[in-house]
Amino acid sequence: MEFAWKSFIEPDPESELQGVVGHLNPSGYQTVPKVLWHTRQIEAQLAESDGLVGYALCAKLAQKKFWAVAAWESNESLQNYVESNPHAGIRVALKPEMKESWFKKFDVQGEEVPLGIDEALDRI
Repeated sequence: MEFAWKSFIEPDPESELQGVVGHLNPSGYQTVPKVLWHTRQIEAQLAESDGLVGYALCAKLAQKKFWAVAAWESNESLQNYVESNPHAGIRVALKPEMKESWFKKFDVQGEEVPLGIDEALDRI
């Protein structure tokens, strides 16, 4: 299931943004409902986060795989989000139940958003 790009800020097409793409891989099917439940909390936090340009999500439930892509006005705004709750607490709580999970940053121009998961994965 794909969750289409949600825009929050219309960036200047010439602006340099901070992109981030991530992959979550729960170690067991019992963790999938937890990830889905926490995703709703994180989406609420994203909606209130300063500097978020937009984001998209993708979930392949049968394969226990989740992806996220986002664009931020700056690395500072991204770091503020990552270090704030509920995201920070959820990250710690789910870490023991994850395998092969990662997040990677990349530069993106304002004119290149919205971003898709595949497009972001090609950049890293």
